[in-house]
Amino acid sequence: MRKLYFIVLCIHLTLLSTAQSFTSPYKLSLAVDIPISTNGVALLGTSFMIGKTWALPSKESISRLNRDSVNKFDRSATRQNSKVAGYLSDAALYASVAMPLLQLINKNSRKDFGKVAAISGETFVVNLAFTDLLKETVKRKRPLLYNEKVPMDKKLKKDNFQSFYSGHTSTVSAMSFSFAEMYADYNPHSKLKPMVWSMCAAFPILTGVLRYKAGKHFWTDVITGYLAGAVVGLATPYVHRAGLGYNLRNN
Repeated sequence: MRKLYFIVLCIHLTLLSTAQSFTSPYKLSLAVDIPISTNGVALLGTSFMIGKTWALPSKESISRLNRDSVNKFDRSATRQNSKVAGYLSDAALYASVAMPLLQLINKNSRKDFGKVAAISGETFVVNLAFTDLLKETVKRKRPLLYNEKVPMDKKLKKDNFQSFYSGHTSTVSAMSFSFAEMYADYNPHSKLKPMVWSMCAAFPILTGVLRYKAGKHFWTDVITGYLAGAVVGLATPYVHRAGLGYNLRNN
């Protein structure tokens, strides 16, 4: 996830400096956008340092974990361990990062793709920074640690203590809602808006279910990730709007 973060950040900064001038519903400002990106890096760096100060628990303490200690709402996740669901959830994550490319299909957003890509990059950066900081701070155990069918060698990973909240779900949610809001702003009269919003709302739900089936997250992890990602995905395009009441022609 962190390697993907830095790739997106580099692309974002490049597009931010080269975005073409075009009358659009959005405005970019170096005074605003650079601090957003650099603060995202700072938060990620903070989470990385927190992770460095923490040691992995012993095999004995992990083997003593009991699923009965998990609240009833979340307990069923401790019996999940689908490899297929894990692979599919990874595919959903990477597909969500590529979602801004779909804006190239529409002529309004295609003309303004520099801003679309920059805003999408910021959405990814901000969401991942907050997600990683919470993961490293809370240190919640993943459901698979309570599953006696999972081999101990797969449990002895620091990543298994980063369950809250779901990064896959929050990323897919942030990118999906950002995509839907930008599509609506570039195409205010489009009849496809209800379908776009519905699909973008459903995509992170599917991702969350897959993370649950993979034994990677509890229901509370994916629900929180969905909501947190949606807030970032909706807020980032909103703060870049070029004024209230702007009405882009949709020919």
